[in-house]
Amino acid sequence: MGKAVEKKNEWLRASGKGVQMFIGRYSKGVAVLAGWVVLSPILASAQKAIIIDDDLRANADVLKVKMGTQALGKIWKFKFGEFGVVSSKMGATKTTTTGAFLSPVEKSRTKQKFSFVLKGAGPETVSVKAAQNLESEALNEIAISPGVSMSVVDISGTSDNLVAEIAFDGESVKPWTLLLQVASSLAVLKEKTLSSLLTDGTREIVISPVTSDEPGAKPRVLPARGYEFSEAGRALGAVQYWGGGVLGFNKNVVHMRRDLDTKTKLLLAAAMTTILQVKINAQASLD
Repeated sequence: MGKAVEKKNEWLRASGKGVQMFIGRYSKGVAVLAGWVVLSPILASAQKAIIIDDDLRANADVLKVKMGTQALGKIWKFKFGEFGVVSSKMGATKTTTTGAFLSPVEKSRTKQKFSFVLKGAGPETVSVKAAQNLESEALNEIAISPGVSMSVVDISGTSDNLVAEIAFDGESVKPWTLLLQVASSLAVLKEKTLSSLLTDGTREIVISPVTSDEPGAKPRVLPARGYEFSEAGRALGAVQYWGGGVLGFNKNVVHMRRDLDTKTKLLLAAAMTTILQVKINAQASLD
């Protein structure tokens, strides 16, 4: 593969034989170096859309997510439909690495905290305080031959835990808790969502992963990805954070059920914004 590859670097080359994709390492909240992956040219074609509940699709407003900008010390200035981030704060990323003496295995733990205020069409706002924790094991860069080396990482997969508190401003009601647990491997080309939900201790909204893969069909290497929110078996909304293929960045869409009350819509919008922040930062770090 030539000279030593740099971590946090992404290189794409399209040809008649496919697309060779190098994905940079999960560092400061994000992806994992897994070497070279040969992908079909089909992946670079038109993006796909996540497949959601039929009833939700028929009764939801489809809202294009505008990312705005991400200033220093802030999160992305997301806006979709009547919902928008009005203020935010991004804490410093803290990464620690450990490994036994002379061991090629390196354990990495990364913590990132952020907060923001989200507003809907009315005067109500919600305040969100979130923390993301990433843990992974990697093999350090090894020499293949004089002057040529290679990094092989993600030997155990990456554990990605997101916890957030969502509180309605000016109200004394118990805040909601967002919990999203994801295990990923193979440079986040494969993800498994573990127990994930949104709850206030009384109500429980389940968060389930959705993709653009048809039921029973062979899974794509890079499908569109997102999450669907449902309560008591009824789908309330969904968010797409990746548009599929190698060009899926900034193809974010929200599906919001029209007949929901204003507070539930604002709650879901806050949870979706939190998820978008961590997922898009993971994607953006590959640049």
